[in-house]
Amino acid sequence: MVTSQEVIERTMYASIMQVALQLGLTLNPDNYLPLSKENQAMFDHDRLGLNKYVYIFGVGNNQVRGPKIVPRITIDLNAYYPGDIGVEQFMIGDEKVNQEYVMYQYPFETKHSQFDVHLVANNSEDLRLLHSIMYTALPARGYVKPFLERNLREYVNNPGLLKTGNIYTEIGNFYDHNDQEHGLLEKVYSYICVDGMIEENIPQDSTFAPIKDISALIKLDGSESSVSLHIKE
Repeated sequence: MVTSQEVIERTMYASIMQVALQLGLTLNPDNYLPLSKENQAMFDHDRLGLNKYVYIFGVGNNQVRGPKIVPRITIDLNAYYPGDIGVEQFMIGDEKVNQEYVMYQYPFETKHSQFDVHLVANNSEDLRLLHSIMYTALPARGYVKPFLERNLREYVNNPGLLKTGNIYTEIGNFYDHNDQEHGLLEKVYSYICVDGMIEENIPQDSTFAPIKDISALIKLDGSESSVSLHIKE
């Protein structure tokens, strides 16, 4: 079942991917599926053809992300907590029971969603580049077009905000998480998606195709020459 929680998670990842793809700094994992040796070889060839490749990981298990190959952007879900607003029960249509309109018993509610966006690099030049991608995709205070398409290609080919239903995000916190042992710079920005609508009753057949992020194409041991079976759902 799809909820707006899933839509928000997908949107954070897809927004960053969209900007990086437009800048020619990453590849769309959807172009290299299903997993096969031929598609893996094609991915490796195309990746090496880029001047710089940025690894991007969506919400998921950190074990599917492998070692910290940089530069990279990862998104971690922190928490959901009650929102500030709600919507009362509502009447719709002209259905009547005993000559009175039916009041639906399933009101909407809202929730705040908090995410950490990690920017990891081994030099200041790459870190500035990651900042540019993040702030273009996710404004410090502003709206992002929700990812409601069937795949990333459709989302990328349909830029711009919608007339309604855009997701509001803002930065709520920042901290350094540098890895001095390995000489890595890591900046973490906490984003809050305010008052997301959580639908209580959505048809069971309302499903999205699973997102296949770049973790589907790299091995956990750090080798990038063969296919990994770890796919983010």
